[in-house]
Amino acid sequence: MTVLITFDLDNTLWDVSPVITRAEYAMAAWFEVRFPGFSSAYSLSVQDELKKKVLSVTPELAPNLTQLRLAVYKLALKQFGLPSEEAESVAAAALAHFCEWRQKVDLYPHAIDVLEALSQEYSLAVITNGNADVFHPYVGLGQYFDFAVRADQVGIAKPAVDVFSIAAKKAGVDLSELVHVGDHPVDDVFGASNAGAKSIWFNRHGAQHWGDEWGARSHAEVHSLLELPTVIRSLLR
Repeated sequence: MTVLITFDLDNTLWDVSPVITRAEYAMAAWFEVRFPGFSSAYSLSVQDELKKKVLSVTPELAPNLTQLRLAVYKLALKQFGLPSEEAESVAAAALAHFCEWRQKVDLYPHAIDVLEALSQEYSLAVITNGNADVFHPYVGLGQYFDFAVRADQVGIAKPAVDVFSIAAKKAGVDLSELVHVGDHPVDDVFGASNAGAKSIWFNRHGAQHWGDEWGARSHAEVHSLLELPTVIRSLLR
């Protein structure tokens, strides 16, 4: 029996909050060097308002965090006074700088050991709504994964069934042969279970069990990545 184990990334293999915080500080410095006054005029709260404006016009960008960020940068730079063509080129350069910082993650304890062990027994892949690149040298996990399904590349985000279907099709397995590991009760647990796959809730901080309002519970729950090999074997018996 061929089995595909898929992983969410943010808050499953690393804590995303410090990653984004560092990246945003880096972006503020990047913009300020090039355009003094920009960072104070377009703080994160202002950018959040611009994001809402962008989404009101182009809601299809919602699952594509990369293009959404690019659109916000373009709009901010134009409002700051840059001509359209310059705003577009500067926004593209800014996005590239952000994406480099976005990959500077600090893995959770035992992540590499567990992925190494699992990769000896199963096919591994990524299903993420974020724009982290597991194959980037900064992340350093590409050797363990066969492929990644990223919402910003396929235009669909978890918990949509199609995201999990794409992964199963790429691996040549049935959805019943897919086991998804993730921290989010809706995007990961409900999404995978609703698609007909098995779900493992990575509840690292021991959050209270969520209710049945989404109509699905995880097939298993772990609090440490070290638990995964044993739990996965148990699910596949």
